[in-house]
Amino acid sequence: MTKFCVALLLLAAAGAASAASIDQFRSGHFAEAASQGRAESTPASLILAGRSELTVACFETTDAARALALVDAAEHDFDAALAKAPGSNEALLQKATAIGYRAKLTKSGGQAKEARRRFEAAVAREPNNALAWASVAGWHAGSVATLGKFLAGTVLGAKLDVAMKDFDTALAKDPHNPLNRVFYAFTLLDLDTDNAPRAAALLREADRLPPRDAIEALTKRGVAAVLPLLDHGDAKGARAMARRLLPFGTLA
Repeated sequence: MTKFCVALLLLAAAGAASAASIDQFRSGHFAEAASQGRAESTPASLILAGRSELTVACFETTDAARALALVDAAEHDFDAALAKAPGSNEALLQKATAIGYRAKLTKSGGQAKEARRRFEAAVAREPNNALAWASVAGWHAGSVATLGKFLAGTVLGAKLDVAMKDFDTALAKDPHNPLNRVFYAFTLLDLDTDNAPRAAALLREADRLPPRDAIEALTKRGVAAVLPLLDHGDAKGARAMARRLLPFGTLA
C-alpha cells in the first residue's frame, strides 16, 4: 500500500534523473533513491531525492518528530535544485509541498498561508499543470478537514468550493491520469462520509483508466482497498482507510 501512496504524492518520477535513481524510487528504496539523487546532484535528481524524503515522511513514518526532520531534509534538496535551476516550476512546487507539510506537522498558520501562496504561484506559472491545481485543491480541502469549515475559513481563508472547483480543473487538465481522481476521492472521504457516492464514482473512473506507467498502475491497490468498502455501504470504514492512505496517516 505504501507504493500506492507514493503515487498519490508524487504522480511521476523526475524525468531527467538517472534511470537507476528512478528505479530505486519506484521499487520503494527511498533512502537509496535520496542518496543517489544527491550524489548525481542535478536539478532533477535533487528533486527526486527530496521527493523520496517526503515519501518516507508522509507514508512510512510513525513519529512526528522524524517526519518533520525528513520534511526539512526534503526542502533542503529542493533548495539545492533551485540553486542550480532557479526557474524550475517542479522544484518550486515541491518546495511548496514541503512547506505545507511542515505547516501541518507544526500547526503553523503562517506556513500554511505561505504554502498556499506558493501553490497558487505554481498555477499562475503553469496553468496547464494538473498537479499544481490539485495541490491548491488539496490545500483548501485539507485545511477544512483539519480545522473544520469555520476555523479554516476564518483563520486561513480555506474554502471548500474552491477545493472542489480546482480538483475538477485538475481532472480536466489531465483526464487520463487516475491519480488525481483517487486523491480527490480520498480527500472527499476525509472531509465527510456523506461524500461517499461521489468518492466511489471517482474511484470507479480511476479503476477504468489504463495505467500509463508503473506508478499509475499502483493506484489499483488503493482503489482495491477503499472501493469495496464503499460498495458494501461501509462509508466509515472507507473513510478510515482513505485517511491512512493520505499523507501522515501513519503517524501515531
